[in-house]
Amino acid sequence: MYCYRLHFTAPFHVDGRGTGFYEESESFIRSDTLSAAIVSIWALMEPQKATLLAENPPFILSSAFPFFRETYFLPRPVASQAVRLSNEKLGVGKRLKKIRWLETSLWKQVAGGQSLDDPDSLHIWQDSLATPSAVGANFPDRLWAEEERPRLSIERHSNRSAEGQIFHFGRIYFHHQGGLYFFARFSDDASREDFEFALSLLADSGIGGDRNSGNGLFQWDHGPDLGMIDPGNGPSIAISLVNPSPTDCRENWLDGAAYSLVSRGGWIGGTGLRRSRIRMFGEGSMFRRPLEGRVVEVSPEPAGHPVFRDGRGFFVSVGESQ
Repeated sequence: MYCYRLHFTAPFHVDGRGTGFYEESESFIRSDTLSAAIVSIWALMEPQKATLLAENPPFILSSAFPFFRETYFLPRPVASQAVRLSNEKLGVGKRLKKIRWLETSLWKQVAGGQSLDDPDSLHIWQDSLATPSAVGANFPDRLWAEEERPRLSIERHSNRSAEGQIFHFGRIYFHHQGGLYFFARFSDDASREDFEFALSLLADSGIGGDRNSGNGLFQWDHGPDLGMIDPGNGPSIAISLVNPSPTDCRENWLDGAAYSLVSRGGWIGGTGLRRSRIRMFGEGSMFRRPLEGRVVEVSPEPAGHPVFRDGRGFFVSVGESQ
């Protein structure tokens, strides 16, 4: 398991809704978006392998999550969101409910069954990030900031601005000492080397929307070992989006599971066509055993060429590393 950090040198825009809703951008990058960006760059390097790479990439990626300096965050386990509070603590319920990201040591405790019910023991940052109280003492007010910038609509047939048609475009700026990080697994060392070369090209071309304006540029480096362990065949938490394969859907496969569902759609670049919309299990979903997931063809009719969405699962163990 390898860890990669993205240090953004420009703001980025990622449409989490897949509906062309430009006003807002997600503040993290989901695994299917990251995988598609890498595959697109890799296909430019080896165009004869483009379809094969899209159907079966030689890597599996987690989603990309926030970090600040040496503090790393993971998505809150879905099972921890049903918090039972005493009457004395009911007033802090909304504050706890907003927490979306947990510092890794706190995440391991919560994933192992510890309740997240005492805000006095936490440093809650930007309403959505939580660390043990001692860890977050010297953090800035915000790890990222959101900006909405007015834009003019352009008529496709004339390439001129559409009179009176203004929209707002949302972008995310990260603190210069923070960014996003993700995990990766590879089929072999050669694939890892090719992946890192593609990641370097992606850093120079940008990720997300409006790259022609310089958005989405970053630098990358290797992150540390965060003590995450492979799940084996035991209880596991997804840190990617997952679209279950037919072999995953065995009898009673959802018994004891705690999961969220995320709808994924979007546009096919340069075509004006929409991808077929599918649902995925969200990050933080927990199952009795890891799911393999699958790459799903999401080509509309007619698309001209196959289009895929990576729904393979990246799982880590609920237990502590040894």
